[in-house]
Amino acid sequence: MIECIHEFEENRSEEGAAEALRCLKEHAEEIFFDDENSRIYLSRQIWDESIKEFMDEINETLKIKTRDDFIKFKEKYNITMY
Repeated sequence: MIECIHEFEENRSEEGAAEALRCLKEHAEEIFFDDENSRIYLSRQIWDESIKEFMDEINETLKIKTRDDFIKFKEKYNITMY
């Protein structure tokens, strides 16, 4: 999973965030959008806070605020195929 974080560290852009999330999906991470907090989470954040800072940076970069934005992002970057 560390390689997924490095993907984003090397390219802090929407494309870099997409590559990092795609990498996380390849490692069986579940990504979901929380309507209440208007942000993307990894399911592991329920029990593992160590990834919080990374996901905060992803959310700041992507600026996704609605479920529709999240769906469009997933389709644009083919995040759902893994």
